[in-house]
Amino acid sequence: MPDPPPRVVPTLDLALAALPDRSVNFGEIPKSDYRGRVVMVSFIATWCFPCVADLPVMQKLQEQYAGQGYTTIAVGMDVDGPKMLRPFAEQYALPYPLVWGSDELRNGETVFGRIHELPTRFLFGRDGSLVLAFSGVADPKVLVETVAKVVEAR
Repeated sequence: MPDPPPRVVPTLDLALAALPDRSVNFGEIPKSDYRGRVVMVSFIATWCFPCVADLPVMQKLQEQYAGQGYTTIAVGMDVDGPKMLRPFAEQYALPYPLVWGSDELRNGETVFGRIHELPTRFLFGRDGSLVLAFSGVADPKVLVETVAKVVEAR
């Protein structure tokens, strides 16, 4: 029996267990850290070549728009979690939080539904509502232009 279609993601309203910015210590990203911000939730895996190839554009977005209320939250879908994500976070020195995808996230039991393709990204506006979803390899120019429009639409 095929998986049910992904559920609609009405708002970003999650507190997530994370590998905080440039740190290998687990912590939590409280909702208050992204409330009122434009947020790109990017589902990735350390073994996913398109995900790794996509890191420079995601880093560019973070560096270019962080001062204007934008952030990326990367969700690592690796089954081994910290064992794989800690070295990954250290190697790439991500300028945004890296979240370990819980069993519920990996099993499609959250508002994001089942993630079928990596990378998959959800872009949320300042009010927490879903603006756009990208699945698979996206044109970097389209990602940058889309984020710019949402960030500038205050």
